[in-house]
Amino acid sequence: MKLHSDELLTEINITPFVDIILVILIIFLLVAQVMGPQVLGIKLPKADQSDMLPKQPVTVFLDTTGRIAVNGVYLDEEGMKRFIKEQVERDPQLDVVISADEKVFHGRVVGILDTVKALGVTRLAIHVQPKL
Repeated sequence: MKLHSDELLTEINITPFVDIILVILIIFLLVAQVMGPQVLGIKLPKADQSDMLPKQPVTVFLDTTGRIAVNGVYLDEEGMKRFIKEQVERDPQLDVVISADEKVFHGRVVGILDTVKALGVTRLAIHVQPKL
C-alpha cells in the first residue's frame, strides 16, 4: 500500500503486539514451571527421606485456599483431569508429583491422589522439602 503525503493511515498492524504477548506468555509459563511452589505461595512439608525424579514430572499444586494448579497454571478439577488424561495417553509412564502446602487437609491430598490414580497414573510422588 503506497501512501501519499495527504492520506491517513487507516490500518493498525498488530503483528508486533501479538509477537510480544506470545513471548511474555512463554516466559511466564517457563518461570511458573521452574518456580512452582514459591510462586504459588506453597510451603512444602519437610522429610528426612526424599528422592529426586529422573525426568520432568507433571506437578499438581494445592494451595491453602484449595485451588489446584497443574505445572503452575490454575485449573479446576475437571481441567486437571483432562490435562493429566492427555499426558497419560502420550506417556503411560507419566510421573505426577503432588505439591501441597503443609496446611492443606490430608483428605484433600488423598482425594487428588485418588483422582490422579484413577486416570491411569501409576507413578506418584508427594513433593517435600528435605529437613536440614
